[in-house]
Amino acid sequence: MKRSFFYMLLLLAICTTAKAQTFKGHFLNDEYKIQMELNLYNDSIPVPGIDDEKCYGYLRGNTNGMWVILKVISVEKNKAVFRASCDNGSDSQNVELTIGEDGKLVMRQLKDAYIKTISNKKYVKLPKTVEFHQ
Repeated sequence: MKRSFFYMLLLLAICTTAKAQTFKGHFLNDEYKIQMELNLYNDSIPVPGIDDEKCYGYLRGNTNGMWVILKVISVEKNKAVFRASCDNGSDSQNVELTIGEDGKLVMRQLKDAYIKTISNKKYVKLPKTVEFHQ
């Protein structure tokens, strides 16, 4: 009896830990050739190209610079909101992340400023909503 109770507690702990780490990992969008590195629970991700600086994550790839997550506004079970700034400091944006039913991460830009992507040697606004997979 004690052994089965122990295994039930262990299983519950594993499930809870896996669910709590939803907004942590490496995510990709193949269509726009961008990647997102995240840990919204702890500012532990090294900022590429800047020594000894850590952040909650970043978005980079085929974009106008790298977007660094400097402030986490809220983290809930399936939704998080954070503030990201372009590495050159020219733009900032509030971004909402949600976990879709299919397990994909959905990024939605909340303000009028747009993260831009590069297409045919021109900057083009990234759609307000973009999906990422692991």
